[in-house]
Amino acid sequence: MTTLDDTLAATAGASRAAIEFHYDVGTAFYRLWLGDELTYSCAMFEDGDDLEAAQGRKIDFHARASGAIGAASVLDVGCGWGSTMRRLVERHGVERVTGLTLSRDQAAYVERQRLARVTVRLESWEQHEPAAPYDAIVSIGAFEHFARRDLPRAQKVATYRRFFARCRDWLRPGGALSLQTIAYGTLRPEQISPFITGEVFPESDLPALGEIVEAADGLLEITRLRNDRMDYARTCREWARRLAAQRDAAEALVGRARVETYDRFLRMSAKGFASGGLVLLRITLRRIDGVA
Repeated sequence: MTTLDDTLAATAGASRAAIEFHYDVGTAFYRLWLGDELTYSCAMFEDGDDLEAAQGRKIDFHARASGAIGAASVLDVGCGWGSTMRRLVERHGVERVTGLTLSRDQAAYVERQRLARVTVRLESWEQHEPAAPYDAIVSIGAFEHFARRDLPRAQKVATYRRFFARCRDWLRPGGALSLQTIAYGTLRPEQISPFITGEVFPESDLPALGEIVEAADGLLEITRLRNDRMDYARTCREWARRLAAQRDAAEALVGRARVETYDRFLRMSAKGFASGGLVLLRITLRRIDGVA
């Protein structure tokens, strides 16, 4: 029997086609401005960092926050091209990492790397059914795709709550989820540019902090919360600078129109984070045990 929760889970988030629209542009194009590690999420800067050092620091932060260091089994929800999984096994002694993505390009790239102790699955969190609990879960830059823009608030919160409930069920007792997501700051949903919702990230919407808190209530305890929006402003500016420096090579790969789209997107995003219209949340959520 299909329940309301099942229906919401099947329709609430961005479709595979919408994910591929943005992420399956070509790995060579993304490497031009993301760098060889292909880390497509906000870095964590300290004085003297270049982008690569700051991206490594970000992954290390999530490894510590989730309790993944030295863990037997970790789940990466929205694993991208695998940079987090690679660092977890190579730097942090994780015995086995499973990554989820809806991007065929990303999944194929990870498989071609033949990374030891890494498994990538072309499936969403709604579809995932692990054989055993995980010691830790990380999710970096995927939560933004879990709800479509046309969902009423109550359905958005219900979708997020279903995700948190599944994470709680997937975790061993005492386990934690380290979540990183863009969220609404002073900007309201109706103020988001149609350019972003139509030409960059179709079928996706940002959460508000209050929606996350409400959805997690009683399932996962929020033990740490950071707003690192200025880190994302800096990350986007650096990506835009690198894309501009590789303009000719980028246009040869994907064409002038697409390069102009990404250049505009990165510059708009940098301004949004700098102004506070957008925020970058890093949240540690620990499983609440003893809940039926």
